[in-house]
Amino acid sequence: MKHSIISRAEAAEFRHGWPVLLAATVGCFSGLTTLPFYSLGSFIIPLQAAFGWGRGEISSSFLYLTLVLALTSPVLGYLIDRVGVRLVALVSIPLLSLVLLLISRFQGSVIAFHALYAVAALVGGGATPIAYSRAVNGHFVAARGLALGISLTGIGLAAVLLPSLLSSIIRDHGWRAGYQLIAALTLLPLPFVFFGFETKAPVTLRSRPAGFAGWDVLRNGVFWRMSLAFAVSAVAVSALVVHMTPLLHDAGMSVAAVARTVSVIGLGVLVGRVVVGYLIDRLFAPYVAATLFCGTALGCMLLLFGGVALAPLAGMLTGLSLGAEVDLIAYMTSRYFGMKSYGFVYGIAYSIYAVGVSSGPALAGMSFDATRNYNTVLTCAITLLIGAAIAMLRLPRFERFPDDHAFATNEEITTA
Repeated sequence: MKHSIISRAEAAEFRHGWPVLLAATVGCFSGLTTLPFYSLGSFIIPLQAAFGWGRGEISSSFLYLTLVLALTSPVLGYLIDRVGVRLVALVSIPLLSLVLLLISRFQGSVIAFHALYAVAALVGGGATPIAYSRAVNGHFVAARGLALGISLTGIGLAAVLLPSLLSSIIRDHGWRAGYQLIAALTLLPLPFVFFGFETKAPVTLRSRPAGFAGWDVLRNGVFWRMSLAFAVSAVAVSALVVHMTPLLHDAGMSVAAVARTVSVIGLGVLVGRVVVGYLIDRLFAPYVAATLFCGTALGCMLLLFGGVALAPLAGMLTGLSLGAEVDLIAYMTSRYFGMKSYGFVYGIAYSIYAVGVSSGPALAGMSFDATRNYNTVLTCAITLLIGAAIAMLRLPRFERFPDDHAFATNEEITTA
């Protein structure tokens, strides 16, 4: 007897939900937390040459972006729960593109530069996984992990394509042309969101979804342990991703070789999204997360003790972890706390994670400015990742939550 890779229930969800999945994938490729993040490493050295800023100052721009996003994410999630993903995304996407275009014409102080990144977060929050994961979770139950993983491969594609593309654009036309490129890429999801989220898919969750109500989750210890573990890992992983380009450049690699090596991170993100998405539908998600964090810690050890010769392998291991984090947060939020107030709860969890993402590059830049090397950064990253893995191993099984606060089960799937 032949066994298919996915079940009939999972296949039915993909048949009905593919327009939403496609729109979410393109949206993740061109979103607020994707293009500014994966492009920042390519802009560090050109901006340093143009304005004389330190690497810590330049890296801090993403800190301000994610801090603003962290503050607004719960409100954004609440709004998405009330008016839907489509309207919020259609407003955010063009506004985000406009701000990135303004950055391409920037002349001023580093404070003004930081302010533009903060404004990008303020207007572009609807172009993030907070919105897109809500759409995917609302259409998939049996294949939720895999569907989230596929949608978030858009982030991996950006990680693969952006370094090489931006390096050539910046080399030939300057850093301003690089920002103009990502401003244009930001507009890509508009038609997919307009038509994809308009398509009405079968209801996969009951009309009154189970789960925690709003602020109740803040009194739940599991929520804080889960969220803080992801935030701690994000400090380490984001520092590695943003500073991988200058780290390898300082080690003597050519611009082309650095771009190829950094693109391997994107390959790891792509593999991590799909493989982890498939695995967490079948294995206990926190154990999968702990394994990935340990793998990234190994990648840091390779960079610290093996040098640039092992950089591609280290980049792959880093990408695997980065490729899984947002997927795992979305999945574990829905499984632990349900869909009743998913947007709001995920918004809070994502804001905590965002603080970690934003802190990592800035702290790594400050460490480099103080020591003129990345050894301290790599040592701290190893420590944080191992700590996050231990925290994941201590999380309880999903089944320990009472039925009235449980996630929607396969019995609640309605078949077409």
